[in-house]
Amino acid sequence: MRLRLTPLLVLLAAFVSAQTGNFTTTQSMQNETRATAALLEKLHISKKEMSSIDMNSVVKTYCENLDGAKMYFTAEEVDEFVARYGKTLDLYLQRGNLTPAFEIYTLFKKKVDQRTVSNLAALDRPIDLTQPGTFPVERKKANWPESAEAADALWGRRLRLDMLSELLGEDRTGAKAKAPKDHSLPEITAAKTAEAVERLKKRYSKSRSYLNYDQNEVEEIFLNSYASQYDPHSTFFSQQSLEEFEIAMRNSLVGIGATLSDEDGLCVVKDILPGGPLDLSGQVKSGDKIIAVGQGEKGEMEDIVGMRLSKAIGRIRGKQNTTVRLLVDMAAGGRKTVSLKRDQIKLVGQMASAKAFEVPNGNGTIMLGVIDLPAFYGKNPDGSGSSPSADIEQLIGKLKKLGMKALIMDLRKNGGGLLTEAVDISGLFIPKGSVLQVRDSQGRSEDYRDEDEKVAWDGPLIVLTSKLSASASEIFAGAMHDHRRAIIVGDVTTHGKGSVQNIIELSRFDRNLKSAVKVTIQKWYAPSGSSIQLKGVPADIVVPSVYSVMPVAEADLDRPLPWDSVTPTMTKPDEGDWLKAKLSDGLISSLAAGSARRQAELPEFLTLSRTIDWTKNRQGRKEVSLSLEQRRTERKDDLEFRDQIRRELSDYAKKEYKIRDVKLEAALEQEKKEGPDALTKSKKANRMRDPLEDDDWPEYDIQLHEAVRIAADWSNVLASSPVAGVAAKAPAPVTK
Repeated sequence: MRLRLTPLLVLLAAFVSAQTGNFTTTQSMQNETRATAALLEKLHISKKEMSSIDMNSVVKTYCENLDGAKMYFTAEEVDEFVARYGKTLDLYLQRGNLTPAFEIYTLFKKKVDQRTVSNLAALDRPIDLTQPGTFPVERKKANWPESAEAADALWGRRLRLDMLSELLGEDRTGAKAKAPKDHSLPEITAAKTAEAVERLKKRYSKSRSYLNYDQNEVEEIFLNSYASQYDPHSTFFSQQSLEEFEIAMRNSLVGIGATLSDEDGLCVVKDILPGGPLDLSGQVKSGDKIIAVGQGEKGEMEDIVGMRLSKAIGRIRGKQNTTVRLLVDMAAGGRKTVSLKRDQIKLVGQMASAKAFEVPNGNGTIMLGVIDLPAFYGKNPDGSGSSPSADIEQLIGKLKKLGMKALIMDLRKNGGGLLTEAVDISGLFIPKGSVLQVRDSQGRSEDYRDEDEKVAWDGPLIVLTSKLSASASEIFAGAMHDHRRAIIVGDVTTHGKGSVQNIIELSRFDRNLKSAVKVTIQKWYAPSGSSIQLKGVPADIVVPSVYSVMPVAEADLDRPLPWDSVTPTMTKPDEGDWLKAKLSDGLISSLAAGSARRQAELPEFLTLSRTIDWTKNRQGRKEVSLSLEQRRTERKDDLEFRDQIRRELSDYAKKEYKIRDVKLEAALEQEKKEGPDALTKSKKANRMRDPLEDDDWPEYDIQLHEAVRIAADWSNVLASSPVAGVAAKAPAPVTK
């Protein structure tokens, strides 16, 4: 039920001025605000009415979006905002009045100015880095300081943290001094300390301009604070943000090829796009933070800490073939400068690719195929290019000619793409049937089916997944799981995004508006009727990656939609005579037992386990030391650990299976034009990488090798059993 306005509230609302400071709620802003609220209420899958939204939470979220690290406001000030606006914010939204947003931002801007002055003064005094102390790793999850005095103490520790980061980081010119073999860190001199102080002064001075938003930016932050109460994927796009989004979808502006996010005022690398400059460099991983950007080979490195994300992205993008330098705080510890040539995302770099593994099997070998699909891409708008379904069918044909006995589809770093391609690719492995169904807020359902009886591969199929496998990847994996067509191998479960968004341009309602609202309008479900939301697609055989302990899943976002289920569209898998590799619970149990033995016995899994534990320890840290000596010791330990892992992987790589590349015709054509080394970097970038890896990391993939061994075991079962899928007497598992 909607909240009814009393005469007094109507009177008060009518007299509230929409003027705050230099900001005014314009007519277009008023229309955008009302339209955003109405579209979310009418179209969102949750069917939430405005009256069910916690307006106190909207106010707090807005304060968090302004002050992500919770360093400027105090808890008392936020409580005052909640008390002042929480009970009437719905009235402001219904009337399109942005006064609360402007008033809160006005105080925030004042606080930034005051804090900048005090920080610059503090940097003129000596900073003692010998004393013990800690600073919270994730301020976003912490509380605001209780008082002004508590805020001063917090900033005092923050200054020490920033000084340590500057002193222990790498030189910003990009010159990489080779670390001594004993990993001792360079001495901290008075000159280096003075340089660090000057860099911090520049950063803090620029924070004023970084956080100096115009009224359209304030409007966007505020409306997104409201939209996020519905789910993390519903957003308001200002005109500028909509243009940025459309550019990203068209890939019409060159850059580095990455999805970036703002976390506590830091620009964090979330996803690396296949075939882009960042991917091909192999030097940056998900979770790394970009803290400064330089233009050209010698341009000054500009701090982007605290800069709004859209402005930071503007510094990173630029003309094709120009150089951009990134100063990166690595998730594995330490800093490095990465120099990249801006470029369009090359289609061939994100296309499917394949390898043929020759695995020893008794007196001979068995050939197994691996197809890496980094994205569910599609043809270009002009009809050129190819589709992943056609590319995968071509690669399967080539692998079959080589005698392939089992196929692995590697989707570990596939973040999704076109839903239609997920359906078409599923059709390559089943004759007919449901692939997924979608349901909207009105309860209407649609079944997406494969109706083409052609099957490209009817043998053993493994889908290799990780916590990064999302959206369309989960559609494919879920369909293969429910059809009993494939064994899912990898992290305990996939990403868990089971929702569909639609962008509604507000010009449909007012031709003068250039903005839009992205609304989650549907949820999708596997053929079994189970939602992929939050739970993802579970692995039949768990072979974990470091991403299994990182907060990169849908469940790690704020206010994700809940899991639910619908009526199944498939009650029984089609396991007719067409299928040469039937699955049974006994077979899966047998293969899982063989994998468990290897994971307990092979030394490479001890290496993997130690790497996961190291990552988990890093992710689980609540505080970081503010002692220079302790930080130096920790950094030395990290470098020694990385070297040990590198040596172990190098030893495993010496016993590598014989592997050959199986290339698409498009890739072969590119080689003819650009030479045989054209795809060398792309091939290296295609494998799964984790935060621990360095530039010269050995090319040995523990997860993939175990998937190959499982596939070999399955092939051996089929070869030895008179009935496909029976595993009563499975041969000894592959151990290499």
